[in-house]
Amino acid sequence: MPSGGHGPNVIAVAGRSMLLTSTSSGAAVHLATVADAPGRGREAVGENDVAKGYDAVALTAPLWSRTTLCGRVWAVMVGGDGGPVGRSRLVAFAPTCRRCLALIDRHFPAPERDSRLDLVAQVAANVVVERRGFAEIHDVPGDQQAELRKTVRGLIRVRTHHSVRTSVAEGVVYVECPAISGEHGRPDAAETVSWDAWGQ
Repeated sequence: MPSGGHGPNVIAVAGRSMLLTSTSSGAAVHLATVADAPGRGREAVGENDVAKGYDAVALTAPLWSRTTLCGRVWAVMVGGDGGPVGRSRLVAFAPTCRRCLALIDRHFPAPERDSRLDLVAQVAANVVVERRGFAEIHDVPGDQQAELRKTVRGLIRVRTHHSVRTSVAEGVVYVECPAISGEHGRPDAAETVSWDAWGQ
């Protein structure tokens, strides 16, 4: 098949190209990185699977790691701008594998710690320890959620020596200390702390 047309279906993650792939089972779209050593990788698609509209030379170059970010052996590149490739009818422009998505976070620089984080964490820890063992922290920016959860858990553990659970849903960080909440029973509504109430 002649060269020309669309190249591999990739996304750029912190300046690195990652190939959108699928496995032989399941419908999730995974990510594969460029192989560590030149010539040790594999092609995006087999020579017989290059579809019209794609650059055969680019797709059959042995550039890609043999496993996805999440550790699975992948079968073929997922179709992109040039349409489906091979027997797969799948076309996608972003990964859907939850593990691959979680792992690409490591390729981005850590977010700058917000000046409000320590104060909000302390207020939330006080609410959990001194009240009924629950707190909700509203309006937490996405890039601050992981660090806030870690900080709140640490503050509560130091004060109580009990385990702490945190979770996030739609910008709200939920905090629970089961040892404390077990003593008081679950309240009808958790005490609310607002990130935005503490200024910038």
